[in-house]
Amino acid sequence: MSKTWRRRLVRVGGYARRAGTAALVLAAVCGWAAAVKVFVLPQHPDGVDMAVIASRVDNQRAAAGDFAADFVAAVLTTPARQRASLQRYVTVTPDTAEPQDVSSLAPAVISAPRVWSVVAAGAVGEANVFSVTVSVQERPYASAASSGAFYRVPVSIWHYRPRALDMPARINGPGPGADVAVTTDHPLDAHSEIYSVISGFISSYLTAAAPLDRYVLAGSWLTAVGGYRSAVVTTAETDSEVPEHPGPGTVVHVRTQVTAQTPQFAAVTLSYPLAVENSGGTWMVADIDLIPPTTSGTQPAPVTASPR
Repeated sequence: MSKTWRRRLVRVGGYARRAGTAALVLAAVCGWAAAVKVFVLPQHPDGVDMAVIASRVDNQRAAAGDFAADFVAAVLTTPARQRASLQRYVTVTPDTAEPQDVSSLAPAVISAPRVWSVVAAGAVGEANVFSVTVSVQERPYASAASSGAFYRVPVSIWHYRPRALDMPARINGPGPGADVAVTTDHPLDAHSEIYSVISGFISSYLTAAAPLDRYVLAGSWLTAVGGYRSAVVTTAETDSEVPEHPGPGTVVHVRTQVTAQTPQFAAVTLSYPLAVENSGGTWMVADIDLIPPTTSGTQPAPVTASPR
């Protein structure tokens, strides 16, 4: 064999070895990627994006809630002799239809109903079913006092189309809940500097009669809302004792009770949880807190429902 052919065979062998090595590396990489896909990033069932499912479920809940609120409003404002008009919401059977000689008055006068809760209740074939609770303020006639009422409606969503399974059911409301203790038990002296700053802030904030910047920290987001004839602080309590010699940046949380007068000379009671900060030796309002001071260690006190 000539030297030329020997050199050619050597080169071909080197190419083959490199190609084999590359193939092994490629196989290893593909195997690793497959393992990651299977074990680390498993495919969702049926290849469906879970975010799409969540979005669709949320949309169906919203659709079921809005539909149920409209349905309850229609039921409460539709006279019995016009019951057949509810067919757009529910299939009215002869058992639910009323004879034509009944009253032509609407069952109630209502305010706009609101969705209280939407609970998924499973599926029936291709339809998803939800149990919707709707709250409404209703009264027997226009000049009567209104009272809160709750209605539960079973709603199906089929191909994005809502329909009631049945007529609404009047149910009990959730009750009066529980009182959470507000821990502001240190009354402010009406002659103290903080009390004076708070009083000026409340008056300027609610009446816009004086500049607000003299009472708030520089750069604060707070701007006067205005619209009231007057605003007076009636009580102010802090969540802790105010230090005699506060350092810069010291913050005191104040619960402020306010009596404001509307342009119609009506009095309204308001409450402001304020964060007051010491800045350069001067107390200034830093913010309106989201909630008044509370203690996490205390238990809420259930409120007994008052007789109706």
